[in-house]
Amino acid sequence: MPLTKIKIHKPAVSIPEALQKRLEDIHHYPLIILQAASGFGKTTVISEYLHQSYAHQVYWYTCMGEPLRKAWNGICKTFAHIDPNAAKKLEALDYPTQENLVDMVAIMRACEVSGDTWLILDNFQCIQGELPQRILHAFSSHGCSELHIVVITQSVDSMEFVGIPTEQAILIQNEAFFFQKKDTDAYFRANEIALSQDELDKLQLLSEGWAAALNLQLIRYLQEGDFEVSDSMDTLIRAVIWNHLEPDAQKFLIAVSFLQRFTVKQAYVLLEKNTLPLGIVRLLGSGSFLRYERENASYTLHSLLQNFLKQELKALPMDTVHKIQKLAADAYAMIGERYYALCGYLEANDLEALLALPLKASDFSLYPEAGSAKMLERVFIECDHSILLRHPQTLSIITFELFRLGRYAAFEKGCLMIGALISNPEKNGLHGEDTRVLIGRLAFLQSFTAFNDIEKMSILHRKAWEVLGGPFSNREDWNDSWTFGQPSVLYLFWSASGALDRALDCMDACLPYYVRLTEGHGTGADCAMRAEAHLMRGNDIAAEVLCHKAIYLANGQKQDCICFAAEMTLLRIALLRGDFESFENIQQNIMERTKNSTEHAVKRMADLALTFVSVLVKESAVPEWLMNLDRITGILYEVAMPFGVLTYLRWLLSQDNPAKVLGIAQGVLPAVERHHFILPQVYFHLLIAIAHHELGHDKEAEAALDCALFLALPDAIYLPFAEYEEVLAPLLKAKEKAAPLTELMVLCKRHRMGVAKIRKSAMYGHLTPREREVAHLAAAGLTNKDIASRLLVSQETVKSTLKCIFQKLGIRSRVQLQALKK
Repeated sequence: MPLTKIKIHKPAVSIPEALQKRLEDIHHYPLIILQAASGFGKTTVISEYLHQSYAHQVYWYTCMGEPLRKAWNGICKTFAHIDPNAAKKLEALDYPTQENLVDMVAIMRACEVSGDTWLILDNFQCIQGELPQRILHAFSSHGCSELHIVVITQSVDSMEFVGIPTEQAILIQNEAFFFQKKDTDAYFRANEIALSQDELDKLQLLSEGWAAALNLQLIRYLQEGDFEVSDSMDTLIRAVIWNHLEPDAQKFLIAVSFLQRFTVKQAYVLLEKNTLPLGIVRLLGSGSFLRYERENASYTLHSLLQNFLKQELKALPMDTVHKIQKLAADAYAMIGERYYALCGYLEANDLEALLALPLKASDFSLYPEAGSAKMLERVFIECDHSILLRHPQTLSIITFELFRLGRYAAFEKGCLMIGALISNPEKNGLHGEDTRVLIGRLAFLQSFTAFNDIEKMSILHRKAWEVLGGPFSNREDWNDSWTFGQPSVLYLFWSASGALDRALDCMDACLPYYVRLTEGHGTGADCAMRAEAHLMRGNDIAAEVLCHKAIYLANGQKQDCICFAAEMTLLRIALLRGDFESFENIQQNIMERTKNSTEHAVKRMADLALTFVSVLVKESAVPEWLMNLDRITGILYEVAMPFGVLTYLRWLLSQDNPAKVLGIAQGVLPAVERHHFILPQVYFHLLIAIAHHELGHDKEAEAALDCALFLALPDAIYLPFAEYEEVLAPLLKAKEKAAPLTELMVLCKRHRMGVAKIRKSAMYGHLTPREREVAHLAAAGLTNKDIASRLLVSQETVKSTLKCIFQKLGIRSRVQLQALKK
């Protein structure tokens, strides 16, 4: 039976008088921050106040230490109760960053709210440190008068309030939550207890006006008619709660502490029965240390009780701990939280149950890659081979995930185990159909041991299709970014200098087999790769045609990563041509795609694509995570990491830090060479050459440039050199004396002119549409009177508009304006 339907004693809630007065103002604010240490009654107080205010539309999400993406996913699902369309757009942001805060505010401003609506974000300190510093500013700026966001947290940095107008946010802190003696008296009287003056004095001394302590002392007084003298909260919890529980109820609470939140059905799993002990019903139903969230029909334990239970856990025998961990994993598995179930079974050493989980690639998408890798490697280390061999589907999923995470030794071990399983099917309990399916899956997995040799991979893809007679598996089990979260196909599959045309032809011939095998995964990649190669050679028209073909094909199969690859090439074409309008439109298309994509990590792919190109123009902000090398290497898959580092170094070069560029590029290059990534090798050698040149190391610069030319020229790859012609010009001219670089130098000139046009036009991008119109007419030589007549405005309006234009562009006259337009 749900706890809410069981009749129990629930102590009345009393709000301190000073706090009550502060709360009476909160209806006027878009953002309310309640900040105090654990146990000050923040959650209880806001819940009670909104109940007293007859607020019916209250939606609650409690952060419980889950990864940021998981928490944001939960917040968005809660927001779906307010506005489903807005929630979907918020979820598409991946999670809040400094760069998308404006988008977040715009989405919330457009949300449809009917009547006063309250979104409570509890335990916000659990994710606060991972969010942009101005997240509270963004929450306060949503502009929806009927939406109130309440942030409950244990800490707030004063810098987080910089710039927030006083009418947009109210901060209620520690001191407001303390119970004065008169508040304590009122609290006990509300619970039909009249304390003497001596009892009040004693209670105030014991509790120090702390809400959690008062709540426990109230329970103690109801039990014993006196107060518990205690020197710590743990001691008080033990005396008032723990010692009054039956062993089953104690075991239940410890098991619950393994879960971030739990439903009644999960509680039955933990108890291994379909009823709850009366003692635990009374405790949890009282609301003192457990809160019910109706949005997801689940309960969360108070952090004070959580901390107490962690200490109790340490005193238990390991066998008992493992049994409880196993029950907690069962509880996670029953609601489809397979990642947490996997972790629980691993800690409980129940590898059979772990491998029986119906794992999918998407089960790992919301969690840190580094943690997943260590956990999956432990499965192979700790699990008996006989158990692994009984679960070939799960073994296949784990093996593939280990490849994506760059754990190649463990990946090969997984392939070997599947091979051993197939080699003796009868002994391993495989029937004919099972064996056939497993042979096909192994062929697919083994194709990645030949990554990025297209021909060798394709031989195994064809074998898999031949054996399976159909698709490899349910696409939903495996579908994720075909480009491993970075936006270039050429980056991945140009694997030998002088052999690019052969690689392109192989991709054309081989990709259809892979696409058929995976039911559309990677559709359009052949067109995207050839388009990028054409552009690298200066053939922008052929590149443009193939980009649009790639986008059309990829859209049909929801392959957003391929669309990003093609759109990045289109962005570079616009830059080469100096076509500012197209440059802006393509950037907008990329950002729009992130809002509707179903692929994991689309926001990161968009950031990589946009930043890789825009750093050459120096006209847009770089995402915060791409300015932090540790975050780049911690977030991206192994094969995508060099692209992330390369993007970081392109930005770092624009910050005039050649020594750092040189050191990092030299450090990364060996790993890039091991992967046979030729395009990144060209770029890293170029960056090394530029860094040496700027540091005055002429011989080293020349040698690094020679390496880049040696790799690129056999395949007529010129664009990387054109992108850095400004810096490389002296070195390239010296090389041209020894051997003609005609086509390369022609592309250098085109690119230089295109970038100059984009940079010039980007200055106008800071103007409003009307300001751009006035600037265009003024630069064309029209007088204020002529402009006013053309635009149907007054001459005074034209004059004031021109003044704003001059200020924004940093100029003083029409002559300078005309010079900018040339």
